[in-house]
Amino acid sequence: MNRSEITFFLLVKKYGFNLKKMLKFVNENQYWDEERIYDYQLAQLKKLIHHIYTAVPYYHNVMKEIGMQPGDFKEIKDLKAFPVITKQVIRDNFELFLAKDYETYHPMQRSTGGTTGIPFKYYIDAYSWCLNWATKIRTFSWGNYNYGRDKIAVLKGGSMLRQGDYSPKTYLWNYLNNYYTIPIMNMTNETMDIHFKHIKKKKISFMRGYPSSLYTFANYLKNKSISYNMEGIFTTAEMLYPYQRNVIEDVFGTRIIDAYGCGDGMAGANQCEQKNKYHINIETSYMEILSSDYKNDAQPGEEGIIVVTSLNDYAMPFIRYAPGDMAIQGKGKCPCGRGLPVLEKIIGRSSDLFELANGRVLNGLSIPFEEWADKIEKFQLIQEEPDLIVLKLIPKDNYTEKDENQIMDLLKFNAGEGIKIQIEKVKNLESTSAGKFKYVISKVNK
Repeated sequence: MNRSEITFFLLVKKYGFNLKKMLKFVNENQYWDEERIYDYQLAQLKKLIHHIYTAVPYYHNVMKEIGMQPGDFKEIKDLKAFPVITKQVIRDNFELFLAKDYETYHPMQRSTGGTTGIPFKYYIDAYSWCLNWATKIRTFSWGNYNYGRDKIAVLKGGSMLRQGDYSPKTYLWNYLNNYYTIPIMNMTNETMDIHFKHIKKKKISFMRGYPSSLYTFANYLKNKSISYNMEGIFTTAEMLYPYQRNVIEDVFGTRIIDAYGCGDGMAGANQCEQKNKYHINIETSYMEILSSDYKNDAQPGEEGIIVVTSLNDYAMPFIRYAPGDMAIQGKGKCPCGRGLPVLEKIIGRSSDLFELANGRVLNGLSIPFEEWADKIEKFQLIQEEPDLIVLKLIPKDNYTEKDENQIMDLLKFNAGEGIKIQIEKVKNLESTSAGKFKYVISKVNK
């Protein structure tokens, strides 16, 4: 029995769900056609709608208000009758979102600080968590990573890994997954050198982590003229910029497979070996891409708001939940041949939008800083006031006044008339408590 099989066995013992069977299921249905995917998701939604009407007070009230009985739900388009909900709606009605029998679903409590730093607590079913993990393992296989068998360096931070605080559970999890963990809250030149020596010594051939942390690690090695061939790298939880991808792939001599994940909605979309489109996990959620007012579907190639309905969460169901993420609606199929629906691109969060005093709406993540990637260590764009944007950056030695003037001109052009721009050179920029780094912060849009 290898390490991954031990993990599967323990999950069966604890929850009664066979992860091995789940993995077989998701590997098979990645090649389903559009009709079969539709039929599967419709069947899951019908069961869910019946459940929320009978067992979830919030949705029982919603369905009474919109005049819907469980038997009235006949097509996926019938979801449009439900209102879109946000984190604030859930916070304000937390107890009402809990199913009357929620404890029977082995609920797992989770929390996130979100983009505002305000804690957000929710529950997911153990079954939903296991199925979501199966889709992650499927994505790993797209990058030739054999889960539990191949050694992998995992860059973690915050609640995922407290530096110097390894519980027996953490040790066991790391062992079963063949993880070598790298705490990202303390990535100094000294610690990165130690970790790189360990990676070489243990012949670790895969890496996984936040793009900003992997970029920091890769850039450190690049500056020392060091390269090391990995077999695959997986990024998640942050925007992956082209300049970050270029440096990481160049230093480690392999491709990146990027992933989008929404843990509170059990949604996910992942790049495959083609590394262009994002394949939506149809097993865990139904995903819509809507216009900014939530009234219309985004058209192929059009930017929109991600709205998800978790298909397997019965303890605390979320119907048409908007986590605040944005994407470009997909069109066509991926050359890989998989039937999973696609997104063209992940473009950040709605909180990355600056609503400016002059009426413009600026996506801070869309400003092209790639030209200065070799001159700026790290940057952060902050909207302090409706008419004030501050760019904080850590300059490299080759950063010049000419560069600063060019950046200032770029920001003024994108922001438009009447918007004040300030550039501050700093020595450090802080990450969130979870170790994620926010490139864009609006103190205006709450």
